[in-house]
Amino acid sequence: MRLDGVNSLPVTPFTPEGEFDEKSMRRLVDYVIDGGVASVIGLGRVGEVTYLTMKERERVIATVTDQVAGRVPVGFGCIDLTFSEGLTLARLASEAGANFMMSRGPTDGDVNEYYRRLAEIIPVVVYDLGVQKEMSIADDIVPLVKETKNIVGLKISGAQEKVIEAKQLLDISVLCGHDIMSMISYQMGADGVSSGCSMLLPREEVRLHELARERRWDEARDLFYSKLLPVMNYLPGGPGMMGWSVCKNILCWEGIIDSPYVRPPSLPAGVARLEEARHVWDSIRVPDVA
Repeated sequence: MRLDGVNSLPVTPFTPEGEFDEKSMRRLVDYVIDGGVASVIGLGRVGEVTYLTMKERERVIATVTDQVAGRVPVGFGCIDLTFSEGLTLARLASEAGANFMMSRGPTDGDVNEYYRRLAEIIPVVVYDLGVQKEMSIADDIVPLVKETKNIVGLKISGAQEKVIEAKQLLDISVLCGHDIMSMISYQMGADGVSSGCSMLLPREEVRLHELARERRWDEARDLFYSKLLPVMNYLPGGPGMMGWSVCKNILCWEGIIDSPYVRPPSLPAGVARLEEARHVWDSIRVPDVA
C-alpha cells in the first residue's frame, strides 16, 4: 500500500452539548474524499484524539471506516498514548476494517518494540518524532522496515531535510508532517503530506501535490502562498489552543459540520479572531481549482 498524495486529517465534530456528532463526521469524510484526497486519517492530533475516551475513539473509528466504505484507504492516529493504549486502539481499528495506523511512539515502554508489535496488528505509518525520542532513519526506521515488512509510511515532523535521507534509504511513502512545510518538503522529494488543511481545502491541497509531482514549481508556489498558507496559519498547533475552534467555525460556515464546539483544553476562538479568520477565508476561498 502506497500513501502518496494528500492524506487528510479531519477534526472530530461535536454537538453543542459536547457529544460526538456522527452525522457531521460523515459529511466531513465525504467532503474530503470528493476533493480527491489519497486517504482519510481520523483521530490524528487535529482530530483531538487525546481528548477522547477509548469508547469515543472506537465510535469515531466505526463511523469513519463505514463512511469511507473502501473509496480510499482509511487510517487512524495513535497520538501520545501509552504502549498498551496504542496496541488496543490498533486492534479496534483493524477489527473495524481500517487499512493502517499513523502512530507516534508511545509515552512509555520501548519505542522500537512498540512499532514492531503495532505492525503485527495493522500496517503502520511511523512518526519520526515522539514524546520519548526522535527516530533515526538509518538506525531505527530502516531496521523496522526490514524486520516487519508492515511499515508503509514515514511521517517527517522534524527537520524537513530528513526527507532527503528517507528517500535515499527507504522504499515507502515519505510524508510531510507539517502543513506549513509541505512546499519545501515536496521540493526535497516528499511523496505526500498528512494534512489538516485538506479538511478545509481538499481540492487545493490535491492540486498542490499534482503541481509538485509535475515540478511546476512557480504554479505550486502561487497556489501555496496565495491560497493555502493563509489558512494553515489557523490550524491546530499554532498560538494558543484556538486552532480547532477556527477550523470548526470554517467548516460550519461551509455547512459541512453543524457545530463549532471544541472540547477543553481547546478554547473558543472568540469574536475578534473569528472575524479575522472569516476575512481571510472569504479572500482566498474559490469553488474549484482549474
